[in-house]
Amino acid sequence: MKRIDIALLIGLMCLGLTACDESTAGGVASASSAAKETTAEAEAAGSAGSSEAGETEAAGTGETAGSQKIYADMDGIVFGFYSGVGAWETTLEVAPDGSFKGQFNDANMGEDGEGYKNGTIYECAFTGKFSAAEKVDDTSYSAKVEALDYEKEKNGSDHYIEDQTLHIMTDPYGLSLGDDIVIYTPGKKTSELSEGFMSWMTWKIPDDAKELDQIAIYNTTGDYVFYPDFYAMGTEEPAEGAPTESKAYLSLKNAYYSQAMPPYYQTPFVPEVPEAPSKSYSSVSIENLQGRWVNRYKEGKVQVEEVLSVNGNRGRIETFMDGVQQGVWNGEGIIDIEDRSARKVCPAFRIYDDTGDAVCVIYIRWVKDKAFLDGGFVKEWKREGTDRPDQYLYDTVTLDNLQGVWYTEDIESDGLHQVVLTVDEDRATLFETIEGVPSKFWNGGGEASIVMQDYLPEITVPELIIQMETGPATGSAGIYVSGVSEDMFYDRGYNRWYVKVRPDFLMEEDQETPEVTMQEDGSGLLQGTNRYEIRKNEKKAGNGNEDEDIVEWTVEASNDDGMKETLAVEVESYVTNPPDFGTLVEEWDVNFDGIPDVLLYLGAYSPRGDSYYQCYLSDGKTLKLCQGFDEIPNPCLMTSPMIQGNATDMAFYDSFFCETK
Repeated sequence: MKRIDIALLIGLMCLGLTACDESTAGGVASASSAAKETTAEAEAAGSAGSSEAGETEAAGTGETAGSQKIYADMDGIVFGFYSGVGAWETTLEVAPDGSFKGQFNDANMGEDGEGYKNGTIYECAFTGKFSAAEKVDDTSYSAKVEALDYEKEKNGSDHYIEDQTLHIMTDPYGLSLGDDIVIYTPGKKTSELSEGFMSWMTWKIPDDAKELDQIAIYNTTGDYVFYPDFYAMGTEEPAEGAPTESKAYLSLKNAYYSQAMPPYYQTPFVPEVPEAPSKSYSSVSIENLQGRWVNRYKEGKVQVEEVLSVNGNRGRIETFMDGVQQGVWNGEGIIDIEDRSARKVCPAFRIYDDTGDAVCVIYIRWVKDKAFLDGGFVKEWKREGTDRPDQYLYDTVTLDNLQGVWYTEDIESDGLHQVVLTVDEDRATLFETIEGVPSKFWNGGGEASIVMQDYLPEITVPELIIQMETGPATGSAGIYVSGVSEDMFYDRGYNRWYVKVRPDFLMEEDQETPEVTMQEDGSGLLQGTNRYEIRKNEKKAGNGNEDEDIVEWTVEASNDDGMKETLAVEVESYVTNPPDFGTLVEEWDVNFDGIPDVLLYLGAYSPRGDSYYQCYLSDGKTLKLCQGFDEIPNPCLMTSPMIQGNATDMAFYDSFFCETK
């Protein structure tokens, strides 16, 4: 992370660049006053000049006007100066007259202490003005920072604590009074740009770009670059015809560059990986079944060959009769091993396709290095290689299929691990946080490639390799990928799913909280498909223990079709994110009948902040409680389950047909 010496910079600004006005109230550094006086003297001298000088000025008016237009072209753009390493950035907005405003923030979660457990933020809000721009060539303009103002103290101190965070007021990183500025316009040839400029453009422009396609501000004095920050503006620059990218999507896409994971509620649902059964048949495990297995036999005069390929948590079954693929056992999908040892029978190995139907079932008694025993037909399947060992179930593992933004999470002994992977052509970034703190190991970016690696004896699997060229991580990082579908892929190394984040992901989170009208009696009114009158009752102690206090909410739901229902929920006081008037009631078409149903938010629980809801199914006139819905953590509301056969998803799927009362 880049760090400036605050004391040194303040001293340089006061002694070397210009005189600081120590009398300024509120601790504002008004170095711009000297520039204003200089400007006034210049204007006075200009008014007393000769007519010849006036004629010269008039002759240059067109050029000056053209130069000043560059500032108008910058209006509405948020420029950002950042490296991509460390959670720091200086943003800059320029007005048509050349004045500007900006903000510098540098968040350091590791710099904590008594009273500021959430870390330290170095910050600076500033304003200023660039001098009149002078045209250098068709794609370049020069200027100076002629004014720069910012607060250096708050209530007589340069630091304060707020929300368990230490705020330290510092100088704007990237701009100083008197700095020389060059403004480059779209079309500027990259071959004409300095090495210092291009060093900041590593991930902002393609390596093979011949020209700039955006306006850029280059501080030649400090060798700093301000470039349009579309994330800060709330949207990436979309390709023509591409879907609008939501803020929730952008927060994940830019997590590595901002070195901050978005709030947990803005992350996708990640299916859990069911544990392999234990028990009497301990050799029958997903690990031991990895590979390619063949079962050959004859049915009459027909030679039958069954081929089972297992890769991670996915499997493929193929049946060939006299060399022609046909028969019942053909398909691929998710593997499930049912432990039936309680009934004293061997496990059932199944493959479920994308519709949730079982493609095949094999009852397996044991697995050895070279064979496993099919207990149903009492046959041995032999482990066999293939002329193309990298092709079974690996044909989908390509950089093309991995393009985009991927997210996963896992709870380990040291807390919640959250990971964002982005793949852009042959470049990739990997960012991990552990309990919200950026990791030093899975935190970098560079060239990406797919390499076949020996994972286990006789098992070769593809690995996504990222050579770390930027970020705190060094060397390379690898993810064993066991097949890529449209929405997810399986990480064989850590046994977890990565889900793909779509550009429109959680668009609803980007909308404002529904407006609730508060009444004189303390209730709130919310208008949706139905009308909701919300009341919050006083806390009451449970068993006389204040730690067990609960909050009672009642909701009167009504509409013009005769609905008049009273809903009630109780929320424990210890939840990490309790509901309020604006978040208690949500409308979703849970059972996909075209009629919005009602969800009551119960708050977030557990170390990773799982959210729970009560669900009431609606027929337009009545509401009925959906039993069991409140036991589903982070219900993923979509048109179909993300993946069939997974316990969590199936529980949610079953809730569509839940018993009501």
